[in-house]
Amino acid sequence: MRRNYSTAPGRPSLTIALVILTGILLWSVTGCQEPIEDRAGIYLGDREPAIIHPLVERDLAEISGTGVLRMITFYNSRNYFIHKGGQVGFDFELLDIFARARGLTIEVVIPNPGDDVVSLLNSGEGDVICAGLVPGPHLERWVTATRPTNFVSKVVVLHEGHLAGGSLSGLAGLRLTLPDGDPFREDLLSLRDQSGIRFFISSGRPGLEAEELIAMVSQGELEAVVVNDIAARAALAYLTDIKLGPVLSERQPTAWFTRENSPDLKAALNTYLKRHFFVTQGGRPRRSATYGRIFDRYFENEKTILGYREQQHRPDKSGRISNEFDQLIKDQAGKLDLDWRMVAALIYEESRFYPKARSKADARGLMQVLPRYAGAQADSLYEPEANLRAGLRMFKSTFKGFAYLDSLDRWRFTLAVYHAGAGHVADARLLAMEMGRDPNIWERSLAVTLPKLTDPAVYPQTRYGYYNGVITVDYVEQIINKYRQYIRLVPRYEEPVSDKDLDSEWFDRDRFQIQNLKTPLQPGPRPR
Repeated sequence: MRRNYSTAPGRPSLTIALVILTGILLWSVTGCQEPIEDRAGIYLGDREPAIIHPLVERDLAEISGTGVLRMITFYNSRNYFIHKGGQVGFDFELLDIFARARGLTIEVVIPNPGDDVVSLLNSGEGDVICAGLVPGPHLERWVTATRPTNFVSKVVVLHEGHLAGGSLSGLAGLRLTLPDGDPFREDLLSLRDQSGIRFFISSGRPGLEAEELIAMVSQGELEAVVVNDIAARAALAYLTDIKLGPVLSERQPTAWFTRENSPDLKAALNTYLKRHFFVTQGGRPRRSATYGRIFDRYFENEKTILGYREQQHRPDKSGRISNEFDQLIKDQAGKLDLDWRMVAALIYEESRFYPKARSKADARGLMQVLPRYAGAQADSLYEPEANLRAGLRMFKSTFKGFAYLDSLDRWRFTLAVYHAGAGHVADARLLAMEMGRDPNIWERSLAVTLPKLTDPAVYPQTRYGYYNGVITVDYVEQIINKYRQYIRLVPRYEEPVSDKDLDSEWFDRDRFQIQNLKTPLQPGPRPR
């Protein structure tokens, strides 16, 4: 039965009025302590994550077999971000050293709205959570923590002109804003009850990182925020109108997290972390020289902190990847119907966008083109436009030849040929068939057989002989991973897309996610 709750126009019922009055009173007492809402990547309160147990068996051996270690993290100026076209960040750099020592390439997984990091890990979309998170029941019921990667405490950040000082009593009457989903909310509630100091507690808008909340304090949009001290101290380097208030917690460890059924990966990470960061018997943290240099870049060195925030070098702030060459890349790639962001990722890997680059093999310019393959552009390869014309002409020719492949593998095979040459890739495909693997896929096939071209029992039997395919596999995965991040940050098309674009195989209509760029596998010719 449908109930009618309407009242006479302009005369709300007594019940409704009482509800409104009660809500106002509760708000004034609790400080608008709204339930924590959904936010990309954060496990929320007492709610279970979507996937609470591992769905895959993927430990260190399986990860090593694919050559790719998947890192789940957040896009911000501490954990991971794109700078001058390259991948940087404290957690990224620290994990990258571990990965490279084991011959692995990192694939970065950034949560989308509605995702939580626990589910991404347990589903197998990622292998390790590296996001500066503090272990606790909100996480460790579902995943397992490594040794500490750092230590942090919670601190209040205020506007410089605010009268509140460094004591708790100065918080009276203030509204303290936490990043949405931060489990420290419960500690803050307890602190308020125990101290008797009446301050208000609220959550930032879903999706806002600590550095964004601090900036809102600087701009006068928020009274005060509660964040990790290392983020707050780093912000002092580029925001002169903020100050630190009282410290609200003891120092707590941050950690990385693995699946419960990945004990070998956790053990290897712990061994690695122990060499670089540990606590003495006296309770003092000690850092290796390598760890110290990385930590300094992101949290202590004012010059590098400011440099990493320069808008023109951050695609998330400027919409540009290479700053100087974006338009040229768009124009040249557009003529051949290639995604300019993939071309930019390739150029970064080849030359770091340095047009005068020259390799020991005499490859030149942005795309590192060999003069003997450049045709009419052979004498002008240091000129960006000529270099792109020559390089993209070869790239497009190879790309067209792999039109029968799955769309993502089409990119991978094209990149592999661009790096290793068609002959070595053909050898790896023949070897894949001899091993009973599909020569038309990359993962668990060419990613496995290309490195085998260094095996004395294998390469003498191939047409083109010895080749260090490990380098090519890493090259391909590095470019694909940068491409994944570029498509999150900058659009392919600046103008409104046409119906023709919407029907295109390459138009990414779902937030530029490369996972959606899929076409069915088709049989391809046997390589010669």
